[in-house]
Amino acid sequence: MAGLWGSGGVVPGFIDPAGARLDDQLWGAAEASGGRAVPAWAAMGLTTYRITREGAERLLFLLHGYSAEQHHLAAYVPLVDPDERFSAICARALHDLDDGDGASWYERSPNGPDPAGFRAALDAVEALIEAERAAAGVAVEQCVLGGFSQGGFLALALAGRLGAPRYGGVWAMCCGLPMVDGVPLDLAAGAGTRALIQYGSRDPIIAPARAHAAAAAFGECGWNVTINGYDMAHSQVIEMMVDARTWLAGLD
Repeated sequence: MAGLWGSGGVVPGFIDPAGARLDDQLWGAAEASGGRAVPAWAAMGLTTYRITREGAERLLFLLHGYSAEQHHLAAYVPLVDPDERFSAICARALHDLDDGDGASWYERSPNGPDPAGFRAALDAVEALIEAERAAAGVAVEQCVLGGFSQGGFLALALAGRLGAPRYGGVWAMCCGLPMVDGVPLDLAAGAGTRALIQYGSRDPIIAPARAHAAAAAFGECGWNVTINGYDMAHSQVIEMMVDARTWLAGLD
C-alpha cells in the first residue's frame, strides 16, 4: 500500500528542449506580494528546473510524483506549449529518497498522506509560486498549476483549498481529490476555473474512480472540468500530452 498516494517515474531518454534556457537553481524565498502569508521556514527553498521563454506572460508550475525529480515533467514542456506562451518552473520535492535521485513531497500511509507533511509541501510550493510570480510581474490568474500523482494531489489542493487565489487553471495527472486533515477545501470559490484531469484506465495505484470523483466534485462546484482517460497504468503517454497542449492553448 506504500504507493497509494502516487509514485513517479523517470522519462526514458530525457532530452533538453532545444532553444530553451534550462538551469537548475536553488530557489530562495523572496518577499511575497499579496496572497497567503508565507511561513518563515519556507526560506529553506526549493530546487527548481526552469524553462524561460522570452516574452512569455504566463507561468506553468509543474510538480512531479513520488520518486521522480524536477526534470521529469520539464521534458514535456516543448510538446504541451510549443508556442512558448508559458515559462515553466518545475520544482523538486522536499524530501530526497535514499535510493536513486528521486524525491517525495510528503510521507505516505495506507490512510493517505501525513497531514503535517502535506501541509508543509503546500506551503513550500505556494511560497514558490508567490515569489516567482511577483518577481516576474505575472498575475496569479496567469499561473497554471500542473502535477503528476503526488504533485497532482498538491496542484488540486493548492487550487481548491480554503482561501486559495484564483489560478488560471489546474492540470492534474493520475491523482484524486485531496482529502487531508487540516486542508479544508472550498471548491465553490473557484467556480469557472478550468481544470484538466487525466488518468490511466489500468492504473493500479490511483483507480480511475478517484479521478472521476475529483472531476465530479470540482464540476459540481462550477469548475470548467475536462477529464480524459488513457490506456495506461500509472504513467504518461503521448496522447495525454497532446490533449494537454490543446487544453493549455485554450487558456486566456
